[in-house]
Amino acid sequence: MTGREELQRIARMVDIHRQKMERIEEQLTRLESIHLEQGQVVRAMREIPDEGMAGAMIPLGSGVQLMVDIPKDSGAVIDIGTAVQAEMTRTQAADLIEERQMEISTLIDSLKKEFDSAEATVRELAETFNQGVAAMEESTPSEELEPTSPPTTQDEVLPESEPENTERPRRRRRGIGSELTLDD
Repeated sequence: MTGREELQRIARMVDIHRQKMERIEEQLTRLESIHLEQGQVVRAMREIPDEGMAGAMIPLGSGVQLMVDIPKDSGAVIDIGTAVQAEMTRTQAADLIEERQMEISTLIDSLKKEFDSAEATVRELAETFNQGVAAMEESTPSEELEPTSPPTTQDEVLPESEPENTERPRRRRRGIGSELTLDD
């Protein structure tokens, strides 16, 4: 494998790890939103007095709320998994949601560790890439390096022997200074 091929392999690995980091960030955003919502539900459930509550407002959506009376000892219906719902006391429901919150917190911590690991890998690969570029530039005079710039898409460099075809991606061109980038 030539130095240029190795640098391209490293650049692909960096891209793969960055995509992984983006997916993890999306998952973290969703999980943190769920965690926050669960916390609000638990607080609301625990704030209902044991003797019940008259005139409570239950949001239905679109800014509409339903006025209801919550009788003493009324329970809550909660999804316990696979679209199966069960009725339980408000305290039991709040406790179950708190357990789920702890599970989500554990998952969030795990994803954050995975993100940090991927980020460290990206840093290491980027450093290896930069060292490889520096070594390649030292061993090859700059006028012999083909000037290309980093692609804005997944374009690949066309070999010199192939004729230009309008259906094929354009050649990469290097910017000012003729330095290799992670996309080379």
